[in-house]
Amino acid sequence: MSKEQIQAIGNFLLYYHDDLNYIKMFHDFKENRISFENYCEKATGTFYSFLIEYKIIRNIIKESTPKLLEKTYDWVHSGQDDNVDGFAKMLSQTELTRGNTLTSLASKILFLNNPWTILPVDTITRRVFGQRENNHSLYMKNVANYRKENKAMIEECLLYIKPLTVLIESDFKGKINDLKTIRENRIFDKLLLTTR
Repeated sequence: MSKEQIQAIGNFLLYYHDDLNYIKMFHDFKENRISFENYCEKATGTFYSFLIEYKIIRNIIKESTPKLLEKTYDWVHSGQDDNVDGFAKMLSQTELTRGNTLTSLASKILFLNNPWTILPVDTITRRVFGQRENNHSLYMKNVANYRKENKAMIEECLLYIKPLTVLIESDFKGKINDLKTIRENRIFDKLLLTTR
């Protein structure tokens, strides 16, 4: 096992429970099991806490979490919920992002809605592919190719973490669908973050 795989596994284990909790809380909010006000508070698993932990709160104007959540809620109910580039463009036309097209922010937020398909993107993970364009659609094409080429490395990591993920995922059984795909996507994302 490589040093990068070991680092990815450590990073994965450190954040996986929190990631699952953020996903669960977002879906609870989306399905009206958590109030808008409560989901905007600074508390475990909330949207506000997610923006802080994923280091994207600095990209929006101060105290605009409720407005960003409104825009997100509308977007995920618009029929374009997997269109990361479209979401980033729409947000760039608001005052929230100071006119900037923030693909990383858009991908991280929409990842909460669909962690089975959407992988967050940032400059570090794009660098793995030599991708200069800040474009999520292109990124996902690069991801698909890289996954095929590195299937054995990914499977080695998944096999190693399997007994530990059983424990972590026990809190979310019956609350989040298809944990297997989320697990695979999260370890893959961590591998990209450790690849130089």
